[in-house]
Amino acid sequence: MNEDAVNADAALRERFAGVSVSHLGDVMDRLNVVDGRIRPIWPGCRLAGRAVTVLTAGGDNRAIHEIIPALKDGDVLVVNGQGVTHRALIGELIAERAQRRGCAGFVLDAAVRDADEIAGLRFPVYARGVIPAGPYRNGPGRSGVPVALGGVVVRPGDWVIGDSDGLAVVPQEEAEDIVAKAESKRDTELQQQDDIRAGRIV
Repeated sequence: MNEDAVNADAALRERFAGVSVSHLGDVMDRLNVVDGRIRPIWPGCRLAGRAVTVLTAGGDNRAIHEIIPALKDGDVLVVNGQGVTHRALIGELIAERAQRRGCAGFVLDAAVRDADEIAGLRFPVYARGVIPAGPYRNGPGRSGVPVALGGVVVRPGDWVIGDSDGLAVVPQEEAEDIVAKAESKRDTELQQQDDIRAGRIV
């Protein structure tokens, strides 16, 4: 990716970080909003970035280990772990490795562990559950393929946005249009809030 593209991505990421997931869901006709059971594992968690995708066998994190060295600034690692919650796919050590590479956060349709330690890193992680049991590391797994995430298809390069309400996925080819609509909705609601507080709307 050339310097202009990197700068454009950074600017778009900042814009996505300035709107809520609820507004994104609204302007996408309530579509592309991830199953609410995939939740932030610490309060105040927020993320925005482009998806790097992994499909893995339930309870197995070999493919995650293999993709970590390829992560770069602003990436969001999105893992379809088959919704399995009896074994954690990642913990503090993998999270810190990814964070040091500039990764914007993890989203897993699976379980994680070391929740307090990850919160201490202030590293954004969304998961279907938290459990202390560790993973296997045998495979199989694939990366760079479209994956299912809580009822939504995520392709490599799509935008993944998260806040305390949950997650939305924005198709990369619609990103500029969607973020502009979300900004407009945010601004409209801020004006309505001012009107309510001023007594202009009762």
